[in-house]
Amino acid sequence: MPRYGRGLNREIVGAVNKGEIEEPITVQKVKKYAKTRNWNVPETYVNVCLANATSLDHSKTYKKYFISVGVGEYKLKPDYRGKNWT
Repeated sequence: MPRYGRGLNREIVGAVNKGEIEEPITVQKVKKYAKTRNWNVPETYVNVCLANATSLDHSKTYKKYFISVGVGEYKLKPDYRGKNWT
């Protein structure tokens, strides 16, 4: 069972689609969003979640929601945009 809603990365996807987090996604923006949900998410956890959801070398079963656009900056992949992902 996820600790943070539907899972932190899935919640980030929804928040970006609802305009609650602006792209590029950063650790700081995710931490700020998490505080609005009363989630105390460690910074290291956010770093790992974003990196793992970008890396094609990480687990084959881990969803790759993001594209790296710079050091510590991410954008949603086009497949995860739209009202079906809020």
